[in-house]
Formats: sequence, structure tokens, C-alpha cells
Amino acid sequence: MYEKMANRVVAIDETVHDVMIEEVEQLNANANREYQDQYKLADTTRRRKLKKPEKLTLKSYTESALEYFRKNHIDPRSLGEEKDVVAEVKKLRNNVFSFMQVQERTYLMPFVQDVYELRNRTEGLEETSVDMLNLMEIFIDLLLAGLGLSEQEQDKYKARAAQAFAQKKASRKQNVG
Repeated sequence: MYEKMANRVVAIDETVHDVMIEEVEQLNANANREYQDQYKLADTTRRRKLKKPEKLTLKSYTESALEYFRKNHIDPRSLGEEKDVVAEVKKLRNNVFSFMQVQERTYLMPFVQDVYELRNRTEGLEETSVDMLNLMEIFIDLLLAGLGLSEQEQDKYKARAAQAFAQKKASRKQNVG
């Protein structure tokens, strides 16, 4: 059997030609059945948007198959040969690990670095806050002692200051929350 393609004649085995024709007919029947099923399930608006499938021809089928072979660098002579499954799994595993390594370098490591920096800053702020609190207590003690107040009077003022501080802190928490 001969097929004429772009002014060229290509010899095709007759049984292969018949199988290809049957395959094209089956693909057209499947596409038509799928269209009918979608049409039955669709509402009126979607039915208008549904496109009836284009009929597949032997020419378009053959051209698409040849283009697929070309694009994917497939040698039709090697079709049907068993591929080494272990090698394919190793390739896939290597691809997955490569992807994970890229993700780790791109996202995870910078994130971890940021967390460490944030922790160091927080520790620094805590130390500074404690130091400031200690200095303020020392300053208050010196101020109260400089006023000539007795220890009992100083303790009374300290207690009032601690109570006012606690009320302000509680008020701030309510405003924030």
C-alpha cells in the first residue's frame, strides 16, 4: 500500500496501514463518545461552548506520530525493547534529589539563616532589656535615697511604682490583644 504525502510516496505495509486506519477510526469514535457524554452532562450554557471534536485523519495521525518521534528523540527501531527499570528509577531518584537540593539551597537555607539571625537579635534585645531594667532600679534606688527618705518610705514608693507598672502593662496587653 502507498500513501501520498506532500508529493512524495511512502511505501507502507498493508497490514500496518489497515491497523492504522482501525486505530484512527477507534480514536474518532472515542472522541465522539466523550463529546456526547459531556454534552449530556452539560447545562445549556456549557453546551454552546462545547466544541465537537475534529475528525482525525490518517494523514494527521501519521504526521503527529512522526513529529512525536522527532521531538522526543525516539528511534522507532528501538520500540518494544525493554528499558532497564532500575536505571530509570535511579534517573528519577536523581532528578528528585536534585530538585530537593535546589529547593534547600534556594529556600530552606536562607530561611534557617534568617531564623538564627532573628534568634540572636531576640537574645540581644532580652539582654539589653534586662540591663536597662537593672539600671532603672539602681537609678530609682539612688534617687529615692538622695531624697533623704527612710527605707520604709522608699519601699512604699517602690511598691506604688511596681503597682502602676503592672496596671500599665495589663492595659497595654488588653489594647494589643
